[in-house]
Amino acid sequence: MPALDAIATMLAASCAGMYTLAAIALAGRRCRGGMILFAAAWLLNAALVAFNWRACGQPPFGNMYHVLTVLSLCFLPAHGVLRWKDGLGWPAVYFAAASVVPLVGTVCMEQDVAWRRVPALQSPWFVPHVLAYMISYSLAAVAFLLTIAGWLQPQERRDTFTDAGHLTLRFAFPFMTFGLLSGALWAEEAWGAYWSWDIKETWSLITWMAYALCLHCRTQRTLRRFATPAQVCGFLALLVTFLLVNLLPRLSSALHSYATAG
Repeated sequence: MPALDAIATMLAASCAGMYTLAAIALAGRRCRGGMILFAAAWLLNAALVAFNWRACGQPPFGNMYHVLTVLSLCFLPAHGVLRWKDGLGWPAVYFAAASVVPLVGTVCMEQDVAWRRVPALQSPWFVPHVLAYMISYSLAAVAFLLTIAGWLQPQERRDTFTDAGHLTLRFAFPFMTFGLLSGALWAEEAWGAYWSWDIKETWSLITWMAYALCLHCRTQRTLRRFATPAQVCGFLALLVTFLLVNLLPRLSSALHSYATAG
């Protein structure tokens, strides 16, 4: 439906622009204005997700376009929880900047707003599985940005970024674990097997193991120097799991081909 896709593109571009302005304001230490822009962009992002939901008649997590719009929606609430739980208010600029990237991706692809899941994939596990992964991926992306930014800081400030990245990953890991387990339960319901070792499942497990190793290394003084390399490997594995496996036809599997629609 070209008209629906055109409206979706306009909304996504507007969201991306507002998130960008929020990141610029926060980077310039205009915190109040930046957070107002961040919240306004989030509300517009929520309107885009609601628009997609109405267009497809079900939770809009089915194709890559739908998932990317939901991914952008995860950053502000995640930041709010970290700010409340751990006092991490200062990384807001990284959450705002990360919110831009998925929406830019949606503008550059065919939206297919009204895309629907095939009947075999109708399951109560669908929403919690995808949403848990989107929350964990958003947090992992910010943790990676904090790690990269930390490398660019003077030595005396690096620990601040490292610690913030660790707290962010600690928050992400339970969601990633739930996503992995709920995916197995969904697979058993849809295909009669908890695990099939297809490429999507395998890379999901590799990603989880890399982040588990990273968090373990952080708790052991003798292994702490390996935590950052493990995190970088985890994020690279995450990109393979989320993007390459879904978007490259030669890598996508028959079991997960629904994820490539759109």
